[in-house]
Amino acid sequence: MEEKTTGPKMFSVAWFRALLSAQLPTGETFWVGNFGTALFHQPLIAILLVLSTPVGVLAGLWGLLTVYQLYLATAVARSKPGVPTPIGWKIAGILVTLGNGALFFSFARAILNSAG
Repeated sequence: MEEKTTGPKMFSVAWFRALLSAQLPTGETFWVGNFGTALFHQPLIAILLVLSTPVGVLAGLWGLLTVYQLYLATAVARSKPGVPTPIGWKIAGILVTLGNGALFFSFARAILNSAG
């Protein structure tokens, strides 16, 4: 029996393009965009910290994650849900995503300030 897919393979370049251009359902955009990608960037950050990576590299990575979160918040706001999504959940998703971005920005700023 063949399984039909409805979109690009998860975590592929095409999937990220669809994610950030708000072409995926709200749930996938929020949950996988925020927490699925953390399965990749959080271990990378942990490894870079253990390896005593230069401050600029760590701050740059946190900066890239901040920009990603801002794009993701926009995608969550613009996403077209596959099922009806109450506006309160959508607003909560946008706020959590912006909160993650603020956290990443504060990490980048703290790393740069500690180096000075």
